[in-house]
Amino acid sequence: LEAVRQYNSNCNIIYSSTNKVYGDLEQYKYNETETRYTCIDKPNGYDESTQLDFHSPYGCSKGAADQYMLDYARIFGLNTVVFRHSSMYGGRQFATYDQGWVGWFCQKAVEIKNGINKPFTISGNGKQVRDVLHAEDMISLYFTALANVSKIRGNAFNIGGTIVNSLSLLELFKLLEDYCNIDMRFTNLPVRESDQRVFVADIKKITNAIDWSPKVSAKDGVQKMYDWTSSI
Repeated sequence: LEAVRQYNSNCNIIYSSTNKVYGDLEQYKYNETETRYTCIDKPNGYDESTQLDFHSPYGCSKGAADQYMLDYARIFGLNTVVFRHSSMYGGRQFATYDQGWVGWFCQKAVEIKNGINKPFTISGNGKQVRDVLHAEDMISLYFTALANVSKIRGNAFNIGGTIVNSLSLLELFKLLEDYCNIDMRFTNLPVRESDQRVFVADIKKITNAIDWSPKVSAKDGVQKMYDWTSSI
């Protein structure tokens, strides 16, 4: 940011932040169904007025940069924008257990389809929910944002697939089982520290600002992700 301020102050910067800047969100009330948690207080998702509460070293590092980006726009007039992402996925994402859960469990589905039919592990009961955003929609977002930086500079936006593209782990497994004709067996590990039971992005702010919204459904996106994973 200092280099930009001193040498190229007209540069456009879009920072990929995270939903982890909002902490564990345990200040809200939740309901538990057979396949997922739902947030009673925020049925359509969390907007940018949600209290910041950095949790975990990852959340703290992302949150600090998030705030620096906004402050450099406020104090020095830089063209910085912050996107607080929920879950992103898509082809060429080489997922791990800790990052990229849709891709990771697509890998497990491919292994099961190929005859490696041993149980895998999940953290918690599988009812935790995220809204998923496919890479095609993410690319569209970033190009649209760059073309409209003057409208959105100095702002943070929650980004995700919205409630209509939200999935729990159990619901993802059902999609993969139906698509691949497999049985996904798993064992449970303890809940991760500070894990959110639900995070779904309310994206009205970015939609109103630049007329962007996701087009790829969770079902279609998961199938695309599985097909790519099985091809490598």
